[in-house]
Amino acid sequence: MNAERPPRTPRRQMLKGAGAIGAAAVLLTGGGVIGWQTLADRPEPVTAVQSAKDPSLTALADAAVSGGPGKDGIPAIDEPRFVTASEAGFLDDDDVVFGLEHRGEVRAYPQLVLVWHEIVNDTLAGEPLAVTYCPLTGTVIGFRAPPGVQDLTFGTTGKLVNSNLLMYDRQTGSQWPQLIGTAVSGPLAGTELSTVPLVWTTWKQWRTAHPDTRVLSTDTGALRGYGSDPYGSYPDRSGYYAGGGPLFPAMNRSDRFADKHVVIGVRVAGQRLAIDKDTVRENRVVRANLGGAQVEARWDDRLGTARVLQRVGGDRWAPADHLDAMWFAWYAFYPGTQVRT
Repeated sequence: MNAERPPRTPRRQMLKGAGAIGAAAVLLTGGGVIGWQTLADRPEPVTAVQSAKDPSLTALADAAVSGGPGKDGIPAIDEPRFVTASEAGFLDDDDVVFGLEHRGEVRAYPQLVLVWHEIVNDTLAGEPLAVTYCPLTGTVIGFRAPPGVQDLTFGTTGKLVNSNLLMYDRQTGSQWPQLIGTAVSGPLAGTELSTVPLVWTTWKQWRTAHPDTRVLSTDTGALRGYGSDPYGSYPDRSGYYAGGGPLFPAMNRSDRFADKHVVIGVRVAGQRLAIDKDTVRENRVVRANLGGAQVEARWDDRLGTARVLQRVGGDRWAPADHLDAMWFAWYAFYPGTQVRT
């Protein structure tokens, strides 16, 4: 340990009736399954994909429930401060960080900071970028405004949809479930944010691969128990992260995987695909054809994570829209998802 950490203090334990609310979730059958291919292109049998429809934006807006804290009760970081790798003594080797490489910038956002703030309104190479993290669904996503939409900054509404962070933008007041990055209400309803992938890795792996990284500091101006996690611990998978079901209602449920099993969610060509992350770790490369687009999930040994690319022409590949997610959350928003195991 580089610094003494205070004992964990509960945050969402103050939520009223969370367990009772969770019991009201609607149970549906599992998502469709398609086979996986290894690096040697060995085909597996393909079975039918479930023809379930994704919830409408109106239904998602109506499904919002209180998460306990009020609007901005979980404060976004609006003036992030960064330190060098050598100055990040508050991090241990096995602490989770979310790594970002974008427009020549290399940054690490520690999970032990984001768990208390959930949103960082940052700027990279002159471009506004919101780095968002929802502890209850295990999803971290970078967002920027799409072409033709004014620059946006975000805050927390204090509400959840499918147990997922419901953000609002300060410019129009529109509301956005973090996992889908699409406004479900307000003047920008129906608008989809542009995404920038981040990677889950450990501090040791990230700084070894990127010794020049900048690191989000604990100097946030807020009094928080950085170094403790109100939900448990990722290094030893304890507390909320270890298992069990969601704390809040989920519109769709599936027992295809355990609720908190990690899948890589891929959104390409209007299609949705969940790839078992363990399968990528074991097989190194998992390929799929999604809506006519070729995608590959490739295991990155240096960072101990998976990256998903899509073919954009010839031998050129570009990052696909993908994210790590707890299975229950991915399925709740995308019950018609295909699945690779």
